[in-house]
Amino acid sequence: MESLDVCAEIENDDFYSQFLLEPIKVVTGDNVSVTEQVTKLTDGINKLTKSLECQVLAKHNDLLTQASHISDLENMLEAVRVQEESLLRGTEGLADGVYASYESLENQTIMLERVQITCNLLRHASKILVLWNKLCSINDNPAKEAMLLYELNELFNDYDFEGINLLDDVLKQVRDRRTELLNNSTELLQSSLLSGDKTKLLQCFKVFHNLQCTGEQINNTVNSILKCLQREIHNALDIQMVSIEVKKSSSGRIAPGKANIMSAQDFKIKLWDNIEKLFKVEIYNSCLKAVMLQTAVTELHAIGNFRNIAKNFWNELCLLFSTELEKSPSNVSQSIEIDYAKLLKCFNDLLSKLKCKNLEMNRSYFTKWENSFLSKSLAKLLDPVRSMWHLNQVPNMDQIDNAIRVIAEALSISLGDKQLSISLANSVAKSIKQMHMETEQRLSMDNDVSQIIEPPTSSQQKNADLCNALYYFTSQIKRVLVNLNSLLPQESVQIVQSSLKDISSLPILQLFSESIKNSLFIILLTMHNEQDFVKNEDPNNKTLSCSPYMKELQQFVSRCKDIYLSMFQDKSALNECNVTISKACIERFIHHVCNVRPLTVYGRAKLQVDCKHLEISLSPLINDVIDLGDNYRQLKALQLLLEKSPHEIAKSQYEGASLPYSLVMMFLFSHAGQQLLAPHVCAGWNIQKLMQWLDTHKNERERLEFVAGALQRYQNHVRQNQIATYDEVYPLLLQLLEDGRKTLK
Repeated sequence: MESLDVCAEIENDDFYSQFLLEPIKVVTGDNVSVTEQVTKLTDGINKLTKSLECQVLAKHNDLLTQASHISDLENMLEAVRVQEESLLRGTEGLADGVYASYESLENQTIMLERVQITCNLLRHASKILVLWNKLCSINDNPAKEAMLLYELNELFNDYDFEGINLLDDVLKQVRDRRTELLNNSTELLQSSLLSGDKTKLLQCFKVFHNLQCTGEQINNTVNSILKCLQREIHNALDIQMVSIEVKKSSSGRIAPGKANIMSAQDFKIKLWDNIEKLFKVEIYNSCLKAVMLQTAVTELHAIGNFRNIAKNFWNELCLLFSTELEKSPSNVSQSIEIDYAKLLKCFNDLLSKLKCKNLEMNRSYFTKWENSFLSKSLAKLLDPVRSMWHLNQVPNMDQIDNAIRVIAEALSISLGDKQLSISLANSVAKSIKQMHMETEQRLSMDNDVSQIIEPPTSSQQKNADLCNALYYFTSQIKRVLVNLNSLLPQESVQIVQSSLKDISSLPILQLFSESIKNSLFIILLTMHNEQDFVKNEDPNNKTLSCSPYMKELQQFVSRCKDIYLSMFQDKSALNECNVTISKACIERFIHHVCNVRPLTVYGRAKLQVDCKHLEISLSPLINDVIDLGDNYRQLKALQLLLEKSPHEIAKSQYEGASLPYSLVMMFLFSHAGQQLLAPHVCAGWNIQKLMQWLDTHKNERERLEFVAGALQRYQNHVRQNQIATYDEVYPLLLQLLEDGRKTLK
């Protein structure tokens, strides 16, 4: 049996394969006895033994060769071992030589180091003694003395001179002298700050700089100032101290038991006296010291970067004051909240008095009191505005004056502080908005508020009174702004002015304006019923009066001005309303005049008189008709147009006139014969519909095309009826139409 077959048989046999596992387990079985297992194991061993014998017999030559090679390998390994032992012995000898050299070199290095230390000690000792001799010879030169003391101190710190008797006494005297010099300079610094002696202050800082302790001395000095200041602030805000001072100075009532009663007003007055005195004396003097420190350090450029002494001190002061306020009793904090502007004024006055750049109050430390102050100020501003509206009545002058007084006070107390002024200006704007809103809510929008036939109704009178009250309110605020304009920041003025910008009586006046314009349009429409316009009389050498419709218009305008418009006091809105009415009246008058037909020479003379009289009719509304601008120029142009012939009209239009081509062409139709129909007649419209069309079609191109349609129809009529000649006005109209179209291009 081949060896491979034997191995395969063992691996595949369930019994033998268990002996191939790691670790080998005890083979037990219920069906196989121990004797059988031993027998099977013996058979397997015999098979393996026979297989090994067969392999040895088959490859005995190879096995003998390998055995001889093993013997050679053992000889080689023995030779290597001998050489290794020889190498180790040589290495041990070399190591002994290296270790001996290293120990010798180490000893010499230690000796050299000790020699160097000794030399340095001698050198330092020599330098110390030289500097000490120089120091002993110095008199009245603290700065130079400080420099030598610093150098000596550095030399003593470089090495440990303990045990050198020669220097022990010097070291002790150097330390004593440095301490003495530092104490003297510190005392001189304090006295210099108190006396304001800048020369001595600079001398102190030179000493500190040479002693390399400038920062430490500045910090100590500033902390000392702040500590004293904290005590002064605490005393000024201490309610018990304030109460004692009030009782000493008050002439208050003596209650039963002879208890001196302190009123809230007395307490408030004394508290603010303490605060103002604190800022004027203690805080000012402390800040002055910090500024002096800053100035002295800045002048000595070699000292280093200590350029924020005053700024840091100021921030610490603000923090210190706010901290003490936080710890103060509630009535003290409430007094600060109510009169927060006074506290800001104290800070701002102090800053202006110090005249130190880059210093400003850190408002973040006082946010609590500022917000409370602004909240109470807003409530104070809104209260008189809300309280004046009772039972849906119109507020009287006294109530409005009271609200104005509160607004003026709010703007005045913020003078000198831009940020607070802007915040209060926003609060004032809210009170103005509240007044506007309250007024708008009470305005009546019933159907009768725009009637101009009967006397003013109660709704109209109430609307006028509300507008007048609002106008008086806004005008008084504007007067306050004028008085305070040079004192208030422009941002504050603009905020209040912006809140007033949209407040006007114009919305109510516009209701009257529309009614008045509609009535004026109806009166002007009757122009076409005037019989004088078709008379064939000669107007020369006759005194002509205005037409009846113009007299009616004049009476109507005067009546509206005296009865309805006179109820309003807002001159600006009233003037704007009057201008709107006057412009609309002139525009509609021109439209009607340009479309009156038939029209004789006498009728044109009458219309000229009406043009002049229209200025008189509108005089109750407008003081100077020149203010109407283009409308007035067009009225004057129409007046000149009425006395010219068609050729003269066309020539004047070519030379440049104020009236648009479309209206001039409509007017020339009145010079033509009956067959040349007016544009609105061609369209089948009455004069009222023409006016409506002109109101909604103000574009000159559309109007020219409207007139061109009538000319085209007339041209078709002439051709169809084979009429020999055109109307003499027709060529002029064609030329004007062409010129008008060119101007549009």
